[in-house]
Amino acid sequence: MSHTSLSGMGVSPGIAIGKPVIHESLPISTVRIGLPLAEVEAEVARFRDAVATAVEGMRENQQRATRQMGAEYAGIFEAHQLIASDPTFLEPVEDIIRSQQVNAEWALDSVVANFVKRFEALPDAHLADRKLDVLDVATQILKALHGFDLGELRALDHPVILVASDLSPSTTVQLPLDKVLGFVLEMGGPTAHTTIIARSLGIPVVVGAHGVCQLAQHAQEVALDAFEGRIVFDPNPAEISEFQSRQREHREQQAQLLQMRTLPTVTRDGQPMELMANIDLTDEVKTAVDWNVVGIGLYRSEFLYMKLSPNLPSEEDHLAVYRDLVERMEGRPVTIRTFDLGGKKLAREVIGATEANPVLGLRGIRLCFSQPEFFRTQLRALLRVAGEYPTGRVRIMFPLISGIEEFRVARLLVRRLCAELRQEGRSAPDGIPLGAMVEVPSSAVMAEDLARETDFLSIGTNDLIQYSLAVDRSNEQVAHLYRPTSPAVLRMIAGVRAAGDAAGVPVTICGEMAADPLMVPLLVGLGLRSFSMNPQAVPVVRALIRQLSYRDSVQMARQALGMVTSREVEEFLLERLAIVLAKTKIRV
Repeated sequence: MSHTSLSGMGVSPGIAIGKPVIHESLPISTVRIGLPLAEVEAEVARFRDAVATAVEGMRENQQRATRQMGAEYAGIFEAHQLIASDPTFLEPVEDIIRSQQVNAEWALDSVVANFVKRFEALPDAHLADRKLDVLDVATQILKALHGFDLGELRALDHPVILVASDLSPSTTVQLPLDKVLGFVLEMGGPTAHTTIIARSLGIPVVVGAHGVCQLAQHAQEVALDAFEGRIVFDPNPAEISEFQSRQREHREQQAQLLQMRTLPTVTRDGQPMELMANIDLTDEVKTAVDWNVVGIGLYRSEFLYMKLSPNLPSEEDHLAVYRDLVERMEGRPVTIRTFDLGGKKLAREVIGATEANPVLGLRGIRLCFSQPEFFRTQLRALLRVAGEYPTGRVRIMFPLISGIEEFRVARLLVRRLCAELRQEGRSAPDGIPLGAMVEVPSSAVMAEDLARETDFLSIGTNDLIQYSLAVDRSNEQVAHLYRPTSPAVLRMIAGVRAAGDAAGVPVTICGEMAADPLMVPLLVGLGLRSFSMNPQAVPVVRALIRQLSYRDSVQMARQALGMVTSREVEEFLLERLAIVLAKTKIRV
């Protein structure tokens, strides 16, 4: 093995070998400079000029992103412009300049620090990452104040692996991305904008690689495996051969999987399964359709709020996105989850909003009820779109349902809004499937009763594991305790599936477990028939299911349910599935 290697988390799959280029995103230091009263208004004007310059740069980024990735990804930079034009962001800066008689850099830094603190208090990873948008906007304004430029990164003339502590979307979109073989970042996450951009372009990304900038300084070559989150510096010939072999294997596997896209998703002994897609952006629908999914099992509508932040989406904004989504799916059903923002959300709502324990606070359906105008606007748009299509083409799913009462209230609101729309002469469905996400232990325990009230259930495994095991997987000190193989979790899943069967209600498994090659055979054995996942995981799961025996999977699940530790279950699955995983060349 090489003398130096590093591990991180792969968030955009792929393998790359190339020369590393380090992008040092050095912080722009700010010092406090007192100003005489006579110079204060001139400093406010300097700040406004810098904002205008930064906004113009954001417009250029938006145009560049539209050309490279499409209009929806370019929406990131439209959101940056909205932040940079938002009075709740700008006015506090000018107030500090005037009241404290200080320079614009110091005032901006003070306001941004307050924004970041608010965002970091939020429990949801999507929302916590939004602090990066504020930091990105602030950095662009600071650069305008100082006259900084991106420099030589724009002039890359040969393929490289870009190494950085972090990478803002505004920097990413200005890069010659056709010359970037992969990204290795010390920070970042699966929901960061830069990750989303890279994934859309098929560029491998590893994040959480602490210390990579220092190690890459002396390396002439880097080998990157974004499947396993592995980075090797100055790989020896044997390691280069290994990575190249994996590259070829990946290309060959993709070609084979593409040939299977029209084949039915069915076990060897004839048990059919449904594969659906989890979608953040409507541009991802093309990948889902290309891989022949039967529908969208989860559209995370909160991305629309993030895209338009700090403004709130109007009913027409919602309507346009949902209609586009349904049309792109070409007759297949679309399940849209109402906003699951994880706490108070956008700029105007975040300011002044803190919770002692936000993970157990105002999120999911609770936030919907606490912000009735948000909820009403979204539901009206959903119902108007549903009324334009045959029943079942649009389905509404409510997040983080913890009891029957919450679902009943949401259902009653839907019925009232349907009547309201008809009175206005607008389209409204005669009936629309309403479902609940089972994400907390209370809803899993009450699944039998919940199933009798709903049209469908979706098991959100990410939160169900987190809440059941009392583990925050973003906390490095306890992340190792986040175990999908926990017997407690498996028994809850089995119970929810049985409750759905008893009520004649379909149950979908949604979350990372649905795409985990080690867990899929077990879930099949537990009786799950519907799986919803990232579109890029669909072909791998289809190939795996086609190699499974349903009868053997049921027997395996029965044995696993009798075990009492996560380790027992994991070792049992690895042993039982070794041949199938080897045959399909799927790594776990």
